[in-house]
Amino acid sequence: MASETPLADESAETRLLREDVAHQRERESARDVREKRTEGLKNRVALAAIVLTTALSFIGNIRSNRADAITLHKDSAEAARREGAELWAYYQTKVAERTSLEIAHDRLRLDLERRGLSRTDPSVKLEALQLTEYDQRIRDFDADTQQVFYRVQQLEKQEDIAQRQKVEPTRATARYDLATKLITLALILLSVTILSNQLWLFVAGLCLGGVGVLLGFNAYLLFF
Repeated sequence: MASETPLADESAETRLLREDVAHQRERESARDVREKRTEGLKNRVALAAIVLTTALSFIGNIRSNRADAITLHKDSAEAARREGAELWAYYQTKVAERTSLEIAHDRLRLDLERRGLSRTDPSVKLEALQLTEYDQRIRDFDADTQQVFYRVQQLEKQEDIAQRQKVEPTRATARYDLATKLITLALILLSVTILSNQLWLFVAGLCLGGVGVLLGFNAYLLFF
């Protein structure tokens, strides 16, 4: 009986050793699985980050172009409005001058009629010359003001076209801004994913980034 005790103890130690080795192997296997999962997640995060960063850079460049287009149309509309306002003020001045000439013309003509004289009478040669001059100046005013009026209409049309051309780039720029914010937030979530090793953060970042890319693509098509 005494000789069986050391064997029993040895068998128990061997069993405990084997169990300990088995547990250690299980822990190592679980650690390997976790490391592989973590490495795979990091690779996917890195790939998604590269794609989103590229999309963000592209959207930023396109947004800059759209902003330049907005500035161009805005400046064009402002220049047309300013020139139109100046020409309209000039037109109003010319109309006032023409009215003054018409009044002077009518007074002189009525004075001759009251005196019973006509423009062909040699005694009113000076008045006839004045009437002729008034008539010529009125015709010149009519031709000048007509050209100015047409030019004002052209400028108003140009301003309206520039304002309408600014609408689409403005809408596209607003969507580009939203797309940029979504992609930036997605990149932040992906960065946190690497630190926390949480799959749901990766999924959330991927979804936000996808929405941002689609919104940017939609804005790109909207402009055209």
